[in-house]
Amino acid sequence: MSTPPAPRMPNAGLAALRARLPPPPHGHGALAFGDARVDACLPGGAGLPLGQMHEIGADGLEAETGTLAAAFTACWLARLPGARPIAWIAPGLDLYPPGLRAYGLDPARLLLVHSSGGSQTLAAMEAALRGGALAAVVAEAGRLPRLAGRRLHLACLDSGVTGFLLRRWPHGVKPGTGAGDAAAASTRWRIAAAPSLPQGRGPGPVRWQVDLTHARGGRPGAWLMQLEPGEHDAPPALRVVAGVADAAAAIRRSA
Repeated sequence: MSTPPAPRMPNAGLAALRARLPPPPHGHGALAFGDARVDACLPGGAGLPLGQMHEIGADGLEAETGTLAAAFTACWLARLPGARPIAWIAPGLDLYPPGLRAYGLDPARLLLVHSSGGSQTLAAMEAALRGGALAAVVAEAGRLPRLAGRRLHLACLDSGVTGFLLRRWPHGVKPGTGAGDAAAASTRWRIAAAPSLPQGRGPGPVRWQVDLTHARGGRPGAWLMQLEPGEHDAPPALRVVAGVADAAAAIRRSA
Protein backbone atom coordinates (compact mmCIF):
# COMPACT_ATOMS: atom_id res chain seq x y z
CA MET A 1 0.00 0.00 0.00
CA SER A 2 1.49 3.32 -1.07
CA THR A 3 2.01 6.11 1.43
CA PRO A 4 -0.18 9.16 0.76
CA PRO A 5 1.71 12.36 0.00
CA ALA A 6 2.24 14.78 2.86
CA PRO A 7 -0.19 17.70 2.88
CA ARG A 8 1.23 20.92 1.47
CA MET A 9 1.18 24.05 3.59
CA PRO A 10 -0.97 26.83 2.08
CA ASN A 11 0.95 29.77 0.66
CA ALA A 12 -0.46 32.11 3.31
CA GLY A 13 0.72 29.80 6.09
CA LEU A 14 4.15 29.42 4.53
CA ALA A 15 4.52 33.19 4.22
CA ALA A 16 3.53 33.67 7.87
CA LEU A 17 6.07 31.06 8.97
CA ARG A 18 8.85 32.73 6.99
CA ALA A 19 7.97 36.10 8.51
CA ARG A 20 8.54 34.65 11.99
CA LEU A 21 12.01 33.35 11.16
CA PRO A 22 14.96 35.57 12.14
CA PRO A 23 16.89 37.17 9.27
CA PRO A 24 20.13 35.46 8.21
CA PRO A 25 23.22 36.70 10.06
CA HIS A 26 25.51 39.23 8.38
CA GLY A 27 28.70 37.17 8.30
CA HIS A 28 30.70 40.05 6.80
CA GLY A 29 29.10 42.90 8.72
CA ALA A 30 26.79 45.66 7.58
CA LEU A 31 27.24 49.26 6.49
CA ALA A 32 24.84 51.58 8.29
CA PHE A 33 23.33 54.36 6.23
CA GLY A 34 23.18 56.56 9.30
CA ASP A 35 19.44 57.25 9.32
CA ALA A 36 17.09 55.00 11.29
CA ARG A 37 14.38 55.37 8.65
CA VAL A 38 16.62 53.66 6.09
CA ASP A 39 18.56 51.25 8.29
CA ALA A 40 15.32 49.87 9.77
CA CYS A 41 14.26 48.72 6.29
CA LEU A 42 17.57 47.06 5.43
CA PRO A 43 18.15 43.36 6.21
CA GLY A 44 18.12 42.77 9.94
CA GLY A 45 17.77 46.52 10.56
CA ALA A 46 21.57 46.80 10.66
CA GLY A 47 22.33 48.49 7.34
CA LEU A 48 23.51 47.39 3.92
CA PRO A 49 24.92 43.84 4.22
CA LEU A 50 28.57 43.63 3.21
CA GLY A 51 29.82 40.62 1.31
CA GLN A 52 26.52 40.34 -0.58
CA MET A 53 25.04 41.41 -3.92
CA HIS A 54 23.02 44.60 -4.44
CA GLU A 55 21.20 45.84 -7.54
CA ILE A 56 20.67 49.50 -8.41
CA GLY A 57 18.72 50.81 -11.39
CA ALA A 58 16.52 53.56 -12.78
CA ASP A 59 13.82 54.06 -15.40
CA GLY A 60 13.52 56.00 -18.63
CA LEU A 61 16.57 57.79 -19.97
CA GLU A 62 18.45 57.06 -16.74
CA ALA A 63 18.21 53.35 -17.49
CA GLU A 64 20.24 54.08 -20.62
CA THR A 65 22.80 56.55 -19.25
CA GLY A 66 23.22 54.95 -15.82
CA THR A 67 24.15 58.28 -14.21
CA LEU A 68 21.80 58.12 -11.22
CA ALA A 69 22.65 54.50 -10.48
CA ALA A 70 26.36 55.28 -10.66
CA ALA A 71 26.02 58.32 -8.38
CA PHE A 72 23.97 56.42 -5.78
CA THR A 73 26.44 53.54 -5.86
CA ALA A 74 29.32 55.97 -5.38
CA CYS A 75 27.63 57.26 -2.21
CA TRP A 76 27.67 53.72 -0.77
CA LEU A 77 31.21 53.02 -1.98
CA ALA A 78 32.47 56.16 -0.25
CA ARG A 79 31.23 54.72 3.05
CA LEU A 80 33.13 51.44 2.76
CA PRO A 81 35.80 51.10 5.46
CA GLY A 82 39.48 50.75 4.63
CA ALA A 83 41.34 51.76 1.50
CA ARG A 84 41.26 48.62 -0.64
CA PRO A 85 40.63 49.25 -4.36
CA ILE A 86 37.25 49.02 -6.06
CA ALA A 87 36.79 47.39 -9.47
CA TRP A 88 34.32 49.04 -11.87
CA ILE A 89 33.48 46.79 -14.84
CA ALA A 90 31.59 48.18 -17.83
CA PRO A 91 31.28 47.62 -21.59
CA GLY A 92 31.27 51.39 -22.16
CA LEU A 93 34.03 53.90 -21.51
CA ASP A 94 31.85 56.82 -20.41
CA LEU A 95 32.53 56.78 -16.66
CA TYR A 96 34.28 59.98 -15.53
CA PRO A 97 36.04 59.00 -12.28
CA PRO A 98 36.88 62.58 -11.10
CA GLY A 99 33.17 63.33 -11.15
CA LEU A 100 32.63 60.76 -8.40
CA ARG A 101 34.34 63.10 -5.92
CA ALA A 102 31.07 65.01 -5.76
CA TYR A 103 29.57 61.92 -4.10
CA GLY A 104 32.43 61.38 -1.67
CA LEU A 105 34.29 58.65 -3.58
CA ASP A 106 38.04 59.01 -4.17
CA PRO A 107 38.60 58.07 -7.86
CA ALA A 108 42.13 56.91 -7.01
CA ARG A 109 40.57 53.76 -5.50
CA LEU A 110 39.01 52.70 -8.81
CA LEU A 111 40.27 49.95 -11.11
CA LEU A 112 38.43 50.39 -14.43
CA VAL A 113 37.80 47.19 -16.39
CA HIS A 114 36.54 47.33 -19.98
CA SER A 115 34.41 44.34 -20.97
CA SER A 116 32.70 43.42 -24.22
CA GLY A 117 29.33 43.35 -22.45
CA GLY A 118 26.80 40.69 -21.64
CA SER A 119 28.14 37.45 -20.23
CA GLN A 120 31.74 38.72 -20.23
CA THR A 121 30.80 41.53 -17.82
CA LEU A 122 29.21 39.06 -15.40
CA ALA A 123 32.11 36.61 -15.73
CA ALA A 124 34.63 39.37 -15.00
CA MET A 125 32.58 40.44 -12.00
CA GLU A 126 32.52 36.91 -10.60
CA ALA A 127 36.29 36.55 -11.04
CA ALA A 128 36.92 39.88 -9.31
CA LEU A 129 34.60 38.96 -6.44
CA ARG A 130 36.22 35.58 -5.88
CA GLY A 131 39.69 37.14 -5.80
CA GLY A 132 38.91 38.57 -2.36
CA ALA A 133 41.41 41.44 -2.60
CA LEU A 134 38.95 44.25 -3.34
CA ALA A 135 36.66 46.33 -1.18
CA ALA A 136 33.84 46.06 -3.74
CA VAL A 137 33.10 45.22 -7.35
CA VAL A 138 30.73 47.29 -9.50
CA ALA A 139 29.45 46.02 -12.84
CA GLU A 140 27.16 47.63 -15.42
CA ALA A 141 24.84 45.12 -17.07
CA GLY A 142 21.26 44.78 -18.21
CA ARG A 143 20.32 41.13 -18.17
CA LEU A 144 21.04 38.99 -15.14
CA PRO A 145 20.18 35.32 -15.72
CA ARG A 146 19.08 33.40 -12.65
CA LEU A 147 22.15 31.13 -12.59
CA ALA A 148 24.60 34.01 -13.09
CA GLY A 149 22.92 36.00 -10.32
CA ARG A 150 23.25 33.13 -7.86
CA ARG A 151 26.87 32.57 -8.79
CA LEU A 152 27.62 36.24 -8.15
CA HIS A 153 25.86 36.20 -4.80
CA LEU A 154 27.72 33.04 -3.72
CA ALA A 155 31.00 34.64 -4.80
CA CYS A 156 30.24 37.59 -2.51
CA LEU A 157 29.42 35.32 0.42
CA ASP A 158 32.57 33.23 -0.07
CA SER A 159 35.02 36.14 -0.39
CA GLY A 160 33.38 38.84 1.72
CA VAL A 161 33.62 41.31 -1.19
CA THR A 162 30.50 43.42 -1.75
CA GLY A 163 28.99 43.46 -5.24
CA PHE A 164 26.95 46.23 -6.87
CA LEU A 165 25.18 45.48 -10.15
CA LEU A 166 24.07 48.60 -12.03
CA ARG A 167 21.15 47.66 -14.27
CA ARG A 168 21.96 49.66 -17.38
CA TRP A 169 20.31 49.25 -20.77
CA PRO A 170 22.28 50.91 -23.62
CA HIS A 171 20.35 52.32 -26.59
CA GLY A 172 17.12 52.32 -24.56
CA VAL A 173 16.52 48.59 -25.08
CA LYS A 174 15.04 47.24 -21.85
CA PRO A 175 13.30 43.88 -22.18
CA GLY A 176 11.41 42.38 -19.28
CA THR A 177 13.48 40.86 -16.49
CA GLY A 178 13.07 37.32 -15.25
CA ALA A 179 11.06 36.45 -12.18
CA GLY A 180 14.13 35.12 -10.42
CA ASP A 181 16.18 38.29 -10.68
CA ALA A 182 15.20 39.64 -7.26
CA ALA A 183 16.30 36.43 -5.54
CA ALA A 184 19.89 36.98 -6.69
CA ALA A 185 20.40 40.16 -4.70
CA SER A 186 20.19 41.03 -1.04
CA THR A 187 18.75 44.46 -1.87
CA ARG A 188 17.36 46.13 -4.96
CA TRP A 189 17.09 49.91 -5.40
CA ARG A 190 15.33 52.21 -7.89
CA ILE A 191 16.57 55.81 -8.22
CA ALA A 192 14.79 58.78 -9.81
CA ALA A 193 15.57 62.49 -9.99
CA ALA A 194 13.51 64.80 -7.75
CA PRO A 195 13.05 68.59 -7.84
CA SER A 196 15.50 70.50 -5.66
CA LEU A 197 14.58 73.50 -3.56
CA PRO A 198 15.87 76.81 -4.97
CA GLN A 199 18.63 78.65 -3.16
CA GLY A 200 18.59 82.31 -4.08
CA ARG A 201 18.47 82.51 -7.86
CA GLY A 202 19.91 79.06 -8.45
CA PRO A 203 18.93 75.46 -7.78
CA GLY A 204 19.56 73.91 -4.42
CA PRO A 205 21.30 70.62 -3.57
CA VAL A 206 20.65 67.57 -5.73
CA ARG A 207 17.64 65.50 -4.67
CA TRP A 208 16.65 61.94 -5.53
CA GLN A 209 13.68 59.72 -4.91
CA VAL A 210 15.15 56.46 -3.61
CA ASP A 211 13.01 53.31 -3.55
CA LEU A 212 14.16 50.15 -1.81
CA THR A 213 12.03 47.68 -3.76
CA HIS A 214 13.49 44.43 -2.42
CA ALA A 215 15.32 43.61 0.81
CA ARG A 216 15.92 40.02 1.91
CA GLY A 217 15.31 40.01 5.66
CA GLY A 218 14.08 43.62 5.53
CA ARG A 219 11.19 45.53 4.02
CA PRO A 220 10.63 47.98 1.15
CA GLY A 221 10.89 51.71 1.71
CA ALA A 222 10.90 55.01 -0.18
CA TRP A 223 12.58 58.30 0.71
CA LEU A 224 13.41 61.71 -0.64
CA MET A 225 17.19 62.15 -0.28
CA GLN A 226 19.44 65.16 -0.72
CA LEU A 227 23.18 65.38 -1.37
CA GLU A 228 24.69 67.72 1.19
CA PRO A 229 28.24 69.02 1.54
CA GLY A 230 30.28 67.52 4.33
CA GLU A 231 31.36 69.52 7.36
CA HIS A 232 34.97 70.12 8.40
CA ASP A 233 36.43 68.80 5.12
CA ALA A 234 34.30 65.66 5.30
CA PRO A 235 33.10 64.25 1.95
CA PRO A 236 29.56 64.98 0.72
CA ALA A 237 26.86 62.71 2.10
CA LEU A 238 23.38 61.63 1.06
CA ARG A 239 20.80 62.57 3.69
CA VAL A 240 17.13 61.69 4.05
CA VAL A 241 14.93 64.76 3.70
CA ALA A 242 11.65 62.91 4.24
CA GLY A 243 9.79 59.73 3.51
CA VAL A 244 8.14 59.87 0.09
CA ALA A 245 4.68 59.72 1.69
CA ASP A 246 5.59 62.60 4.04
CA ALA A 247 6.90 64.68 1.13
CA ALA A 248 3.73 64.07 -0.90
CA ALA A 249 1.58 65.13 2.07
CA ALA A 250 3.59 68.34 2.46
CA ILE A 251 3.06 69.19 -1.21
CA ARG A 252 -0.70 68.65 -0.86
CA ARG A 253 -0.84 70.91 2.21
CA SER A 254 0.99 73.72 0.39
CA ALA A 255 -1.18 73.45 -2.75
